[in-house]
Amino acid sequence: MRERRAPCATNLERVLVSYLRFALCCSILLSWVAPAFAHTVALLRPSSHPLATTELLERLRGELLSLGFEVVLRDRPAASESTAIAETAWQRELAADGDVDAAIDVVGEVAPAAVDVWIIDRAGRFQLATRLALEANTENASKRLAIRASEVLRARLFETHLAAGERRPALVLGTSTASALDAEKARNERAPHLGVELGAAVQAGLDGVGPALVPIGRVDWAIDSGLALEATLAGFGSRPIITTSAGSARVAVQYGLVGGAYRLNVSRWFKPLGALSLGALRSAVEGRAELPREGHALERWSFLLDASLGAVFEMSRHYSLTLAAHAQLAEPYVAIRFADRQVASLGRPNLLFALTIGGWP
Repeated sequence: MRERRAPCATNLERVLVSYLRFALCCSILLSWVAPAFAHTVALLRPSSHPLATTELLERLRGELLSLGFEVVLRDRPAASESTAIAETAWQRELAADGDVDAAIDVVGEVAPAAVDVWIIDRAGRFQLATRLALEANTENASKRLAIRASEVLRARLFETHLAAGERRPALVLGTSTASALDAEKARNERAPHLGVELGAAVQAGLDGVGPALVPIGRVDWAIDSGLALEATLAGFGSRPIITTSAGSARVAVQYGLVGGAYRLNVSRWFKPLGALSLGALRSAVEGRAELPREGHALERWSFLLDASLGAVFEMSRHYSLTLAAHAQLAEPYVAIRFADRQVASLGRPNLLFALTIGGWP
Protein backbone atom coordinates (compact mmCIF):
# COMPACT_ATOMS: atom_id res chain seq x y z
CA MET A 1 0.00 0.00 0.00
CA ARG A 2 2.85 2.42 0.73
CA GLU A 3 4.23 1.99 -2.76
CA ARG A 4 0.89 3.06 -4.17
CA ARG A 5 0.45 6.10 -1.92
CA ALA A 6 3.79 7.71 -2.63
CA PRO A 7 3.26 8.18 -6.42
CA CYS A 8 -0.28 9.39 -5.80
CA ALA A 9 0.84 11.95 -3.22
CA THR A 10 3.68 13.15 -5.43
CA ASN A 11 1.41 13.47 -8.43
CA LEU A 12 -1.21 15.34 -6.41
CA GLU A 13 1.44 17.84 -5.39
CA ARG A 14 2.37 18.33 -9.04
CA VAL A 15 -1.27 18.87 -9.95
CA LEU A 16 -1.68 21.45 -7.19
CA VAL A 17 1.48 23.30 -8.20
CA SER A 18 0.42 23.31 -11.87
CA TYR A 19 -3.04 24.50 -10.92
CA LEU A 20 -1.67 27.34 -8.81
CA ARG A 21 0.48 28.49 -11.71
CA PHE A 22 -2.46 28.17 -14.06
CA ALA A 23 -4.76 30.06 -11.67
CA LEU A 24 -2.17 32.85 -11.35
CA CYS A 25 -2.02 33.22 -15.13
CA CYS A 26 -5.83 33.23 -15.27
CA SER A 27 -6.03 35.92 -12.60
CA ILE A 28 -3.55 38.10 -14.47
CA LEU A 29 -5.51 37.61 -17.69
CA LEU A 30 -8.81 38.42 -15.98
CA SER A 31 -7.43 41.56 -14.39
CA TRP A 32 -6.06 42.69 -17.77
CA VAL A 33 -9.11 41.84 -19.88
CA ALA A 34 -11.93 42.74 -17.49
CA PRO A 35 -11.60 46.54 -17.65
CA ALA A 36 -11.68 46.39 -21.45
CA PHE A 37 -15.14 44.87 -21.61
CA ALA A 38 -16.60 46.13 -18.34
CA HIS A 39 -18.73 49.02 -19.65
CA THR A 40 -20.92 49.80 -22.62
CA VAL A 41 -21.35 53.41 -23.80
CA ALA A 42 -24.13 54.74 -26.03
CA LEU A 43 -23.35 57.57 -28.46
CA LEU A 44 -26.46 59.64 -29.05
CA ARG A 45 -26.77 60.90 -32.62
CA PRO A 46 -28.92 64.02 -33.21
CA SER A 47 -31.75 63.76 -35.72
CA SER A 48 -29.88 66.10 -38.06
CA HIS A 49 -26.17 65.35 -38.14
CA PRO A 50 -24.00 67.46 -40.41
CA LEU A 51 -20.48 66.50 -41.39
CA ALA A 52 -18.94 68.05 -38.27
CA THR A 53 -21.23 66.03 -36.00
CA THR A 54 -20.47 62.82 -37.90
CA GLU A 55 -16.75 63.50 -37.55
CA LEU A 56 -17.11 64.08 -33.80
CA LEU A 57 -19.08 60.88 -33.37
CA GLU A 58 -16.41 58.91 -35.21
CA ARG A 59 -13.72 60.51 -33.07
CA LEU A 60 -15.65 59.63 -29.91
CA ARG A 61 -16.21 56.07 -31.08
CA GLY A 62 -12.53 55.57 -31.89
CA GLU A 63 -11.31 56.96 -28.56
CA LEU A 64 -13.80 54.86 -26.56
CA LEU A 65 -12.88 51.68 -28.43
CA SER A 66 -9.18 52.35 -27.87
CA LEU A 67 -9.86 52.47 -24.12
CA GLY A 68 -11.69 49.13 -24.25
CA PHE A 69 -15.30 50.32 -24.03
CA GLU A 70 -18.03 48.69 -26.06
CA VAL A 71 -19.82 51.35 -28.11
CA VAL A 72 -23.36 51.43 -29.49
CA LEU A 73 -24.83 54.21 -31.64
CA ARG A 74 -28.37 55.39 -30.90
CA ASP A 75 -30.58 58.05 -32.47
CA ARG A 76 -31.75 60.78 -30.11
CA PRO A 77 -35.41 61.89 -30.38
CA ALA A 78 -36.08 64.81 -32.70
CA ALA A 79 -35.43 68.30 -31.41
CA SER A 80 -38.99 69.30 -32.25
CA GLU A 81 -40.03 67.69 -28.99
CA SER A 82 -39.55 69.58 -25.76
CA THR A 83 -36.17 69.07 -24.11
CA ALA A 84 -37.62 67.33 -21.07
CA ILE A 85 -39.68 64.90 -23.16
CA ALA A 86 -36.77 64.19 -25.51
CA GLU A 87 -34.37 63.51 -22.67
CA THR A 88 -36.89 61.32 -20.87
CA ALA A 89 -37.48 59.27 -24.01
CA TRP A 90 -33.87 58.25 -24.65
CA GLN A 91 -33.08 57.91 -20.97
CA ARG A 92 -35.97 55.52 -20.45
CA GLU A 93 -35.12 53.49 -23.53
CA LEU A 94 -31.43 53.10 -22.65
CA ALA A 95 -32.03 52.41 -18.98
CA ALA A 96 -34.68 49.80 -19.76
CA ASP A 97 -32.30 48.12 -22.20
CA GLY A 98 -30.08 47.26 -19.22
CA ASP A 99 -26.91 46.87 -21.30
CA VAL A 100 -25.68 50.46 -21.25
CA ASP A 101 -23.65 51.98 -18.41
CA ALA A 102 -23.17 55.49 -19.78
CA ALA A 103 -24.07 57.78 -22.66
CA ILE A 104 -22.48 60.66 -24.52
CA ASP A 105 -24.85 63.17 -26.10
CA VAL A 106 -23.72 65.59 -28.79
CA VAL A 107 -25.13 69.04 -28.07
CA GLY A 108 -26.00 71.22 -31.05
CA GLU A 109 -28.28 70.61 -34.02
CA VAL A 110 -26.61 72.76 -36.68
CA ALA A 111 -23.03 72.07 -35.51
CA PRO A 112 -21.60 70.40 -32.42
CA ALA A 113 -21.05 72.83 -29.57
CA ALA A 114 -20.41 70.45 -26.66
CA VAL A 115 -20.97 66.93 -25.39
CA ASP A 116 -22.84 65.80 -22.30
CA VAL A 117 -21.44 62.80 -20.42
CA TRP A 118 -24.18 60.81 -18.65
CA ILE A 119 -23.71 58.02 -16.07
CA ILE A 120 -26.36 55.54 -14.93
CA ASP A 121 -26.50 55.37 -11.13
CA ARG A 122 -27.45 52.42 -8.94
CA ALA A 123 -31.11 53.35 -9.10
CA GLY A 124 -31.08 53.03 -12.89
CA ARG A 125 -31.36 56.78 -13.53
CA PHE A 126 -29.16 58.87 -15.80
CA GLN A 127 -27.08 61.50 -14.02
CA LEU A 128 -25.25 64.25 -15.91
CA ALA A 129 -21.56 63.84 -15.07
CA THR A 130 -20.26 66.86 -16.98
CA ARG A 131 -20.65 69.03 -20.08
CA LEU A 132 -17.52 69.56 -22.16
CA ALA A 133 -17.50 72.47 -24.59
CA LEU A 134 -15.95 72.24 -28.06
CA GLU A 135 -12.96 74.57 -28.32
CA ALA A 136 -13.65 75.65 -31.87
CA ASN A 137 -10.59 77.87 -32.22
CA THR A 138 -8.09 75.14 -31.35
CA GLU A 139 -6.37 72.70 -33.71
CA ASN A 140 -8.08 69.31 -34.05
CA ALA A 141 -10.96 70.49 -31.89
CA SER A 142 -13.07 67.34 -32.47
CA LYS A 143 -10.20 65.03 -31.57
CA ARG A 144 -9.36 66.99 -28.43
CA LEU A 145 -13.00 66.94 -27.33
CA ALA A 146 -13.28 63.19 -27.97
CA ILE A 147 -10.15 62.50 -25.91
CA ARG A 148 -11.37 64.68 -23.03
CA ALA A 149 -14.81 63.04 -23.05
CA SER A 150 -13.48 59.50 -23.10
CA GLU A 151 -10.97 60.19 -20.32
CA VAL A 152 -13.61 61.86 -18.16
CA LEU A 153 -15.99 58.98 -18.76
CA ARG A 154 -13.40 56.36 -17.84
CA ALA A 155 -12.47 58.21 -14.66
CA ARG A 156 -16.07 58.69 -13.57
CA LEU A 157 -17.06 55.09 -14.27
CA PHE A 158 -14.22 53.68 -12.22
CA GLU A 159 -14.93 56.12 -9.40
CA THR A 160 -18.56 55.04 -9.09
CA HIS A 161 -19.87 51.86 -7.53
CA LEU A 162 -21.17 50.41 -10.75
CA ALA A 163 -19.63 47.06 -9.84
CA ALA A 164 -19.86 44.27 -12.35
CA GLY A 165 -22.05 42.15 -10.10
CA GLU A 166 -24.76 44.75 -9.50
CA ARG A 167 -27.99 44.68 -11.49
CA ARG A 168 -29.75 47.97 -12.06
CA PRO A 169 -33.48 48.03 -11.43
CA ALA A 170 -35.57 48.91 -14.44
CA LEU A 171 -37.31 52.27 -14.73
CA VAL A 172 -41.08 52.49 -14.58
CA LEU A 173 -42.22 53.10 -18.16
CA GLY A 174 -45.49 53.65 -19.82
CA THR A 175 -47.54 50.51 -20.41
CA SER A 176 -47.11 50.32 -24.17
CA THR A 177 -43.40 51.18 -24.16
CA ALA A 178 -42.59 48.78 -21.31
CA SER A 179 -44.55 45.97 -22.91
CA ALA A 180 -42.77 46.37 -26.24
CA LEU A 181 -39.34 46.48 -24.62
CA ASP A 182 -40.07 43.51 -22.35
CA ALA A 183 -41.38 41.47 -25.28
CA GLU A 184 -38.32 42.24 -27.39
CA LYS A 185 -35.97 41.37 -24.52
CA ALA A 186 -37.82 38.12 -23.84
CA ARG A 187 -37.60 37.13 -27.52
CA ASN A 188 -33.86 37.75 -27.54
CA GLU A 189 -33.35 35.68 -24.38
CA ARG A 190 -35.40 32.77 -25.68
CA ALA A 191 -33.89 32.69 -29.16
CA PRO A 192 -31.27 29.92 -29.48
CA HIS A 193 -27.87 31.15 -30.61
CA LEU A 194 -24.43 29.67 -31.10
CA GLY A 195 -21.17 30.54 -29.40
CA VAL A 196 -17.58 29.35 -29.72
CA GLU A 197 -15.05 28.92 -26.90
CA LEU A 198 -11.30 28.39 -27.14
CA GLY A 199 -8.85 27.83 -24.33
CA ALA A 200 -6.67 25.37 -22.48
CA ALA A 201 -6.73 23.10 -19.45
CA VAL A 202 -4.25 21.65 -17.00
CA GLN A 203 -5.09 17.93 -16.90
CA ALA A 204 -3.73 15.13 -14.72
CA GLY A 205 -4.65 11.78 -13.24
CA LEU A 206 -4.37 11.17 -9.50
CA ASP A 207 -2.66 7.82 -9.93
CA GLY A 208 0.80 8.51 -11.28
CA VAL A 209 0.14 10.52 -14.46
CA GLY A 210 1.60 14.01 -14.23
CA PRO A 211 -0.04 17.26 -15.40
CA ALA A 212 -0.36 18.16 -19.09
CA LEU A 213 -1.47 21.33 -20.88
CA VAL A 214 -4.30 20.50 -23.29
CA PRO A 215 -5.96 22.89 -25.83
CA ILE A 216 -9.77 22.97 -25.75
CA GLY A 217 -12.38 23.94 -28.34
CA ARG A 218 -16.09 24.12 -27.59
CA VAL A 219 -19.31 24.98 -29.43
CA ASP A 220 -22.23 26.18 -27.30
CA TRP A 221 -25.88 26.36 -28.27
CA ALA A 222 -27.69 28.60 -25.80
CA ILE A 223 -31.31 27.49 -25.51
CA ASP A 224 -32.22 30.28 -23.08
CA SER A 225 -30.43 32.65 -20.70
CA GLY A 226 -29.37 29.79 -18.41
CA LEU A 227 -29.36 26.47 -20.26
CA ALA A 228 -26.93 25.57 -23.05
CA LEU A 229 -25.88 22.47 -24.97
CA GLU A 230 -22.15 21.92 -25.43
CA ALA A 231 -19.85 19.96 -27.74
CA THR A 232 -16.20 19.85 -26.67
CA LEU A 233 -13.00 18.60 -28.30
CA ALA A 234 -9.64 18.54 -26.52
CA GLY A 235 -6.24 17.05 -27.19
CA PHE A 236 -2.86 17.39 -28.94
CA GLY A 237 -1.33 18.96 -25.87
CA SER A 238 1.80 18.18 -23.91
CA ARG A 239 2.53 14.52 -23.09
CA PRO A 240 3.65 13.72 -19.54
CA ILE A 241 6.29 11.05 -18.99
CA ILE A 242 6.13 8.36 -16.30
CA THR A 243 9.58 7.17 -15.27
CA THR A 244 10.51 4.09 -13.21
CA SER A 245 13.63 1.99 -12.71
CA ALA A 246 12.28 -0.47 -15.32
CA GLY A 247 11.64 2.11 -18.05
CA SER A 248 9.46 5.05 -19.03
CA ALA A 249 6.14 5.77 -20.74
CA ARG A 250 4.83 8.82 -22.58
CA VAL A 251 1.09 9.45 -22.28
CA ALA A 252 -1.21 11.35 -24.66
CA VAL A 253 -4.96 11.88 -24.37
CA GLN A 254 -7.69 13.28 -26.60
CA TYR A 255 -11.40 13.37 -25.88
CA GLY A 256 -14.74 14.54 -27.20
CA LEU A 257 -17.82 15.36 -25.12
CA VAL A 258 -21.45 16.30 -25.64
CA GLY A 259 -23.59 17.52 -22.77
CA GLY A 260 -25.43 20.37 -21.11
CA ALA A 261 -24.52 23.30 -18.89
CA TYR A 262 -26.59 25.54 -16.67
CA ARG A 263 -25.64 29.07 -15.66
CA LEU A 264 -27.16 30.75 -12.61
CA ASN A 265 -28.05 34.36 -13.36
CA VAL A 266 -26.63 35.69 -10.10
CA SER A 267 -25.58 38.97 -11.66
CA ARG A 268 -25.06 40.58 -15.01
CA TRP A 269 -21.34 39.81 -15.11
CA PHE A 270 -20.81 36.77 -12.87
CA LYS A 271 -22.63 33.46 -13.37
CA PRO A 272 -21.85 30.20 -11.52
CA LEU A 273 -21.78 27.25 -13.90
CA GLY A 274 -22.46 23.52 -13.63
CA ALA A 275 -22.13 21.03 -16.50
CA LEU A 276 -22.46 17.30 -17.15
CA SER A 277 -21.24 15.63 -20.35
CA LEU A 278 -20.69 12.20 -21.91
CA GLY A 279 -18.24 11.23 -24.62
CA ALA A 280 -15.19 9.23 -25.57
CA LEU A 281 -11.57 9.28 -24.38
CA ARG A 282 -8.62 8.14 -26.47
CA SER A 283 -5.56 7.22 -24.43
CA ALA A 284 -2.23 6.50 -26.11
CA VAL A 285 0.75 5.18 -24.15
CA GLU A 286 4.19 4.71 -25.68
CA GLY A 287 6.40 2.58 -23.43
CA ARG A 288 10.19 2.30 -23.37
CA ALA A 289 11.87 -0.41 -21.31
CA GLU A 290 15.41 -1.12 -20.22
CA LEU A 291 17.00 -4.14 -21.89
CA PRO A 292 16.35 -7.04 -21.94
CA ARG A 293 12.72 -5.97 -21.49
CA GLU A 294 10.70 -4.67 -24.42
CA GLY A 295 8.42 -1.63 -24.43
CA HIS A 296 4.96 -1.61 -25.97
CA ALA A 297 2.58 0.99 -27.38
CA LEU A 298 -1.05 0.98 -26.27
CA GLU A 299 -4.09 2.81 -27.64
CA ARG A 300 -7.49 2.51 -26.01
CA TRP A 301 -10.89 4.12 -26.40
CA SER A 302 -13.07 4.53 -23.33
CA PHE A 303 -16.46 5.95 -22.41
CA LEU A 304 -15.98 9.24 -20.57
CA LEU A 305 -18.14 10.99 -17.97
CA ASP A 306 -17.27 14.64 -17.24
CA ALA A 307 -18.71 16.77 -14.42
CA SER A 308 -17.63 20.36 -13.89
CA LEU A 309 -18.22 23.37 -11.67
CA GLY A 310 -17.02 26.86 -12.39
CA ALA A 311 -17.98 30.42 -13.19
CA VAL A 312 -18.62 32.53 -16.28
CA PHE A 313 -17.40 36.13 -16.35
CA GLU A 314 -19.54 38.03 -18.88
CA MET A 315 -17.22 40.75 -20.13
CA SER A 316 -19.77 42.08 -22.61
CA ARG A 317 -22.77 40.90 -24.59
CA HIS A 318 -20.43 39.15 -27.03
CA TYR A 319 -17.45 37.95 -24.97
CA SER A 320 -17.02 35.86 -21.84
CA LEU A 321 -14.37 34.04 -19.82
CA THR A 322 -15.08 30.67 -18.23
CA LEU A 323 -13.00 29.14 -15.43
CA ALA A 324 -14.00 25.62 -14.38
CA ALA A 325 -12.78 22.52 -12.54
CA HIS A 326 -13.59 19.13 -14.11
CA ALA A 327 -13.58 15.57 -12.83
CA GLN A 328 -13.56 12.77 -15.42
CA LEU A 329 -14.20 9.05 -15.08
CA ALA A 330 -13.28 6.62 -17.89
CA GLU A 331 -14.59 3.09 -18.45
CA PRO A 332 -12.58 1.04 -19.10
CA TYR A 333 -9.67 2.92 -17.60
CA VAL A 334 -6.07 2.56 -18.78
CA ALA A 335 -3.54 0.88 -16.47
CA ILE A 336 0.18 1.42 -17.09
CA ARG A 337 2.39 -1.47 -16.00
CA PHE A 338 6.09 -2.16 -15.81
CA ALA A 339 7.19 -5.77 -15.19
CA ASP A 340 3.65 -6.77 -14.22
CA ARG A 341 3.43 -3.99 -11.65
CA GLN A 342 0.88 -1.22 -12.13
CA VAL A 343 2.53 2.17 -11.65
CA ALA A 344 -0.14 4.54 -12.95
CA SER A 345 -3.62 4.73 -14.42
CA LEU A 346 -5.80 7.12 -16.41
CA GLY A 347 -9.43 8.00 -15.79
CA ARG A 348 -9.70 7.06 -12.08
CA PRO A 349 -10.26 10.02 -12.05
CA ASN A 350 -8.71 12.67 -14.27
CA LEU A 351 -8.80 16.25 -12.97
CA LEU A 352 -8.84 19.34 -15.17
CA PHE A 353 -8.73 23.07 -14.51
CA ALA A 354 -9.79 24.92 -17.66
CA LEU A 355 -9.91 28.49 -18.89
CA THR A 356 -11.77 29.34 -22.11
CA ILE A 357 -12.61 32.57 -23.91
CA GLY A 358 -16.00 32.58 -25.62
CA GLY A 359 -17.50 34.64 -28.40
CA TRP A 360 -21.23 35.06 -29.00
CA PRO A 361 -22.30 36.72 -32.27
